[in-house]
Amino acid sequence: MDYFSHSKNTRAVLERLAATRPTTLACMHGSAWRGDGAGLLRALADELSL
Repeated sequence: MDYFSHSKNTRAVLERLAATRPTTLACMHGSAWRGDGAGLLRALADELSL
């Protein structure tokens, strides 16, 4: 996943986003995803911190 930047603060940023409990996530010029957005963001944070 080299198409976005991340830093040592990525987990904190993703946790703040997850705290909003989103139900729809979308990328610019991409498809949208509906469901447990908070869970998905936290899973992303877990993968990025490996």
